[in-house]
Amino acid sequence: MGCLPLFHGASSNIKQVSRCIGIDDGPFPPKTDDKVRHAPLLAVWLKGPHLHQVRADWITVDGLDATRKAEFLLRGSFQIPVLLSGVTFGGFNLIDPRKIQKSCKAPVIVVVGSRPGNRAVKRALFRHFSDWEKRWELIKSLGPVHKLRTMASEGPVFFERFGCTTREARLILKTSALISRMPEPLRVAGILARGLFSSKPSG
Repeated sequence: MGCLPLFHGASSNIKQVSRCIGIDDGPFPPKTDDKVRHAPLLAVWLKGPHLHQVRADWITVDGLDATRKAEFLLRGSFQIPVLLSGVTFGGFNLIDPRKIQKSCKAPVIVVVGSRPGNRAVKRALFRHFSDWEKRWELIKSLGPVHKLRTMASEGPVFFERFGCTTREARLILKTSALISRMPEPLRVAGILARGLFSSKPSG
């Protein structure tokens, strides 16, 4: 399944911040048999509040192709910060932020709304995946989790940063949180992923 350049040029009238990319996944059908399932993966390019581009592709649910597909979505993009909505997409399909940072030559920041529960993640991997050690190694290697309140009226977000200092990551996250505590590229990516794709099986 090829990458889909969905549209360009949408915007809204909110204060300007620097360019940033957000990556999130969309809904996918529940497991009912042994058939391979797929989930949408979206990358959105924002300059301040202006949505410049959206690209989409499909990843295998619980597969191992999310890093490769993310690199494909980001082809030609260099030195623009990339925000990941966690590291697990389409179930437990992992994006390796270090590989994304290397290919894009830009800061990569993994952002989640609650502190990661790695013990529960490890238990789930052990129960459901024969290659759980490979997946766990990536999660375990991510480094320290930082806490940041991007908006005074909301709770904090938690992040891990690659290719930038903690101070630089904080600045990127604060300046890109326009409407809610979640940075705008991730908020928009999540809305589009849920709005453009259905969790119902196709065909």
